[in-house]
Order: sequence, then C-alpha cells, then structure tokens
Amino acid sequence: MSNAAIAMDLEEREAVPGGEPRKRANQFVTFYVGENAYGIDIMAVREIRSWTPTTVLPDQAYGARGVLDIRGKIVEVFDLSLVLGSGGRDQQANQVVLVVAIADRDVGLAVDSVSDIVDAADGDFAEPPAKGGKVAAMVRQNEQLISILDLDVLFN
Repeated sequence: MSNAAIAMDLEEREAVPGGEPRKRANQFVTFYVGENAYGIDIMAVREIRSWTPTTVLPDQAYGARGVLDIRGKIVEVFDLSLVLGSGGRDQQANQVVLVVAIADRDVGLAVDSVSDIVDAADGDFAEPPAKGGKVAAMVRQNEQLISILDLDVLFN
C-alpha cells in the first residue's frame, strides 16, 4: 500500500457525534526499521510524511534526530532504530516520518518504510517473550510476525 493510500485510509477515521474519532479495534499501521516489521495502533497515527531534514537541538534526548515544524507545531523526531536498540542509521531521503500522538504530545518516528494497515483478528495475537517491554504484542500476518510497539513505554 502506498503512503498516499495509507494517508487516505487514516483520513477516513470518521468522527462520531461529539467529535470523537470512531475507534477501529485491532488496526495497526505497519512499517519497517531495517528488516524488522513493527506496528502501532492506527489511532495514534496523526500523519505520514516524507523525510525532511530536521533542525538539531543541543542536549537532545537519546535517539532524537532534531525537530520539524509541522503546521506551526514543533515536533521532535526520533530515529526509531536507535530507540529500539538496533543502532542508528544514516539519514536517508527515502525514510518516512510517522507523526504519532503519545499522551499530550506529537512525536515523529523516522522509519525506513511504511508497509500497510493491518486488521488483526483476535486469533492473530501472541504474547511477546518479555512482558512490560517496548513490544506490547505480536501479530501474525501472512507468515510474518509484527511487533506491536508500546509507544508509552518507548517515550515516557
């Protein structure tokens, strides 16, 4: 699925009366960091953007690449390969930034590519080997395991 198609699907999150977005259970935006497939809850994703050079700040948090001005809001962008402990990579023009909501702030996640939106059935889930870590669950899709990340654990 192309980034444009995924972005259109994200925009289809209809509002219900009262302005709250309709929750789609078990839907995840999937992406790659290196050879590894990861996913995050679709409701956390605000935007998918092409890579744009960031402005580096002094004393950045571990894994931070800098900040971007996104529609007038300053958003910190993290190299997800560093945050996940797989070592940093050079910035590449073909990387993608997932802008996600974590608690009361938006954060950018630099990833190698966005893959798809996955609808996971209850039987697709498996417990990760270590509970309480960065991975909230594992999802089986097309003979592949996708690690569903716990954004609160990663960034709080």
